[in-house]
Amino acid sequence: MNRAILIPTALSVIAGVTDVTSWLLLGGFFSAHVTGNVVVVAADVVTGTPPDAVALLAIPVFISTTAIATVAARRIGSDSARVTIVLFGAQALFLVAAGALSFTTHASAHPKSGVAIVIGICAVCAMAFQNAYLHIVPPRALSTAVMTGNLVAAVVAATDIVRTRGDAPDARAKWTASWPLLAGFVGGCLIGAGGATLFSDHAAVIPAALAVALLLLALRGTARARTR
Repeated sequence: MNRAILIPTALSVIAGVTDVTSWLLLGGFFSAHVTGNVVVVAADVVTGTPPDAVALLAIPVFISTTAIATVAARRIGSDSARVTIVLFGAQALFLVAAGALSFTTHASAHPKSGVAIVIGICAVCAMAFQNAYLHIVPPRALSTAVMTGNLVAAVVAATDIVRTRGDAPDARAKWTASWPLLAGFVGGCLIGAGGATLFSDHAAVIPAALAVALLLLALRGTARARTR
C-alpha cells in the first residue's frame, strides 16, 4: 500500500476509534462524524428535548478549529511536509489531552459534567485538524470519518470489476483507493468498542497513542526526505 492511501487509512482507524469511544463513553456524542451531531441536535430542537451540550458545542468548535487549521496551513505555505507535521501534531495534542483527562473523571458515568465536555471537545478539535489535513495536503480530498461516499465508491468499483471480468483499470484504481478507508474505519470502530468495553473511560488513550504513532512516523519520513 503506497503512502497516498496508507496515511488516510491510518487516519480512518484513528477517526473510527475516536468516534466510537466518544459515542460509548460520552453519552452518545459523535466526535468525528459531526453530521451526526447536527442530526441529533435538530431532532432535539424539533421534539423539545434539551440538546446535549457537547453535541451542540461540537458543531461551532469543529468549524472554528477547521478555520484555524486552514489559516495555519496557509501561513506555512507550500511546504506540505511541514503542514502535515503541524496538523498531525495538533491532532495528537488534543487526543493526548482527551486521554489524559479521561484518568481524572469517570466521564461515562457523568457525560454532562464539565470535564466530560472538555474531553469531547478535545476529540472534536483533533478530528477537525485531521479533516483539514485531508482537504489541504493530499491532491484529492478523502473522507476518513463519513463512510457513505467510500462505501458507494467501493460498491460501484467492485460491480464494474465483476461486470467487466477485471478489465476495468479505472474501477480497480477506485477500489484500491476506497476499500482501505472502509476497512480502517470499521477496524477503528471495533478497536474503540473493544477498548471501551475493557478499559472504560481509559480507552480514550487508544486514539491518542495511535495519533502520536502517526505523528512520529510522519516526522521520521520528513527527516529521511530531507537527508536525501
